[in-house]
Amino acid sequence: MEDQAARPPLVGTSGFAYPEWRPAFYPEGLPQRAFLAHYATRLTACEINATFYRLQAPTTVARWAAEVPEGFRFAAKAHRGLTHGALTAPAGDLGGLLERFVASLAPFGERLGAVLIQMPPRKARDDAALTALARALPQDLPWALDARHPSWADPGVEDLVAGLGGTVCVSEAEGNVPDSLPPGPLGYVRLRAGRYDDDAREGWRELLSREAAARPVLCFAKHEGVAAGDPHAGVGLAEWLVSPGGRGPA
Repeated sequence: MEDQAARPPLVGTSGFAYPEWRPAFYPEGLPQRAFLAHYATRLTACEINATFYRLQAPTTVARWAAEVPEGFRFAAKAHRGLTHGALTAPAGDLGGLLERFVASLAPFGERLGAVLIQMPPRKARDDAALTALARALPQDLPWALDARHPSWADPGVEDLVAGLGGTVCVSEAEGNVPDSLPPGPLGYVRLRAGRYDDDAREGWRELLSREAAARPVLCFAKHEGVAAGDPHAGVGLAEWLVSPGGRGPA
């Protein structure tokens, strides 16, 4: 088994197919079909949003997996039919969507780091529905919960999710650094603030490294509204965090 203590946090952005990142991140003239392979030379993880909108073809997922190195990890956002319907699957009759969704991720193999279960802001806390969904997931599938209705903001939710085999996603939008990440078999962070000052990004680098000494940690910077090359936000921040000692783009 891999020595987790020697493993750094896995850092990237939410998506990779952004032509506007030229030329600070993607070289001018680089075709979009080569974006992921280039991305994987500079970052170590990617959160895939496309899985939220539709089931991906096995050939597409297999191609993504083949274009990144062995240690790279993907996080796949759960299909919206599982999280945004009137009933959270599998309680609703969704024609086996959960099984088909999980099967669609199989070509990732070991490069699948987690599934992000993102609830819509309108969906209030429902422990029974969450428990049913979590128990229907394969036991070896790592997952994180991003529940955005205020009713979920309760320490008891963190313990419930950890007890079900997942972790609560930290979605941070104010430029702050918590003392620790929620309990669970992995850590999952989404950095959504428009800017992280020097102290904040250094604090995040230290926290992510400390947590990654004990369990896998995935961290994704925001992808929209931030110019590439800014080391305080977006893909530039991700580069800074993934670089040894925090030495990313100047």
